[in-house]
Amino acid sequence: MVKQTYHKPTRRRTLAHHAKHIFVPHKGNNYRPHLIRWRGLALVAVLSLIIQISYGLMTTGQWAVLGSTSNITTSQLVADTNREREKAGLGDLVENQQLSQAAFLKANDMFKHNYWAHTSPSGITPWYWFAQVGYNYQSAGENLAKNYPTADATVAAWMNSPTHRANVLDDKYVDVGFAVVDGVLSGRVTTLVVAEYGQPASPGLQIAPVFNVSSTNDNSNNPLTYFGSAIQSLSPASIGVMALLVLVAFVAMAAQAYRKKLPKPWRDSWKVHHGAYTLVGVMIVMLLLILATGGGQL
Repeated sequence: MVKQTYHKPTRRRTLAHHAKHIFVPHKGNNYRPHLIRWRGLALVAVLSLIIQISYGLMTTGQWAVLGSTSNITTSQLVADTNREREKAGLGDLVENQQLSQAAFLKANDMFKHNYWAHTSPSGITPWYWFAQVGYNYQSAGENLAKNYPTADATVAAWMNSPTHRANVLDDKYVDVGFAVVDGVLSGRVTTLVVAEYGQPASPGLQIAPVFNVSSTNDNSNNPLTYFGSAIQSLSPASIGVMALLVLVAFVAMAAQAYRKKLPKPWRDSWKVHHGAYTLVGVMIVMLLLILATGGGQL
């Protein structure tokens, strides 16, 4: 009689066994990885909701499933702006506290009166705020942005818009002020970025001042530009969910490649292409996620 020896599976082997069933199409799971069965997809959906809700609670204190937050500093906005000006052979802008205060007042006014424009519903122009802080200018300009996650993304969006780019690279400006303010705009948690550019007026020189404002919604006319802007403004939570969906997409593609090895009832029905259907569904969800959570706008 041959003595049989039982070897207790190690934790690593157990994990590898389960991982193979979840992610890899093979004979043991009928070439249907558990991740793209309905229970697996339901788990992915629940996990995605938990990620988004947890991120919203941690960053805004609200149950914001599609919320986004920004990590923008005025110092980084100055650095990124000057980097773009240096590429164009222009001099650096100096951060001016008067202009920063003007930008702050403008951002608060937009929140207070719930508008997103250079001119308020009551007709107040950007230059009103310049006067409020006592900045006398010969040339002045304003850029707006909202809901971009970083200073890099904000300045990159400005550089992709002709009217915003013109302000960033205007050789007349020597001063700049930035404000980054959080609040609620049109019922949604929003981060506003206001940039005020200026050329001080020469004492005793009487010349009509020049005003330059960028176009709001300037990036909405080009779908590709808008889509690229939306990707740039994804929150860390949305990026995490996207990574999870990409994993599901790869498993679905692998399952589709093994469709001829599925059990006969599946091969003889529409289910033979379950991997392709899952892949298409995941891609649609990813697109909707980008459009829904990529809230950056000019």
